[in-house]
Amino acid sequence: MKQRKFFYYDKLDSTMQAYIRLKEDHTGLLCVRAGTQKDGKGRDENIWLSPKDGLWFTFDVKTNVLNPSFALYIGYCVHRELITLFAPLEEKLTIKWPNDIIYDGKKVCGILCKSRAGHYVVGIGLNTNNNIDEKLGKFGAINIKNILGFDVSNEKLCRNIVAAVDRYDRLLSHPISYITYCNENLFGKNHIARIDQYGDIYDAEILGIDLNGALIVRKESGETINIHSGSILEIKAFS
Repeated sequence: MKQRKFFYYDKLDSTMQAYIRLKEDHTGLLCVRAGTQKDGKGRDENIWLSPKDGLWFTFDVKTNVLNPSFALYIGYCVHRELITLFAPLEEKLTIKWPNDIIYDGKKVCGILCKSRAGHYVVGIGLNTNNNIDEKLGKFGAINIKNILGFDVSNEKLCRNIVAAVDRYDRLLSHPISYITYCNENLFGKNHIARIDQYGDIYDAEILGIDLNGALIVRKESGETINIHSGSILEIKAFS
């Protein structure tokens, strides 16, 4: 694994904000993990609930090339590491475009990526041993502990995921490798989904992901389009 300083705090406003503060005094690669966050933010500034015993961390990835499918690369690394460490997850663990990991239709992990000069900053929230209370439950969340029947080590899992991102970074120059993997494990593939594209909400069949990380869908009219930004609100015919 690349040389990196790891920091842990019981409580933080957010690991992303702590990373920004620490970066002022550290020039090398960093990883910041928290026991809980009181002000975690997800994609589009959505609330990122971070209860005790979950895995919440932010780290950086050095690269001189901006990659439009970078979030899917992180999804590839997280998915691959989870099924390698915990074989029972493999059958039902999928990658939801553009930035979630799903188990049996329920969210187990969220990913947030921000580009900076010469590097990316990656935030990951993973439901490991934390309780799935009413607030999380309404988002359709699930945790790894309930799936496996035992606690997992948040510190070890954090380090393993960061190591996987560092280990496979050569693939960023050859996205076909991880895009193919994402397509093979794509949540909702060949099912009808409700899509939100810049506030335009419609139903379409999920066909796959292109090499730029765009979601390929077929609209009810028969038109096939590539979506570069948006979200999947729900799968309407998922089994």
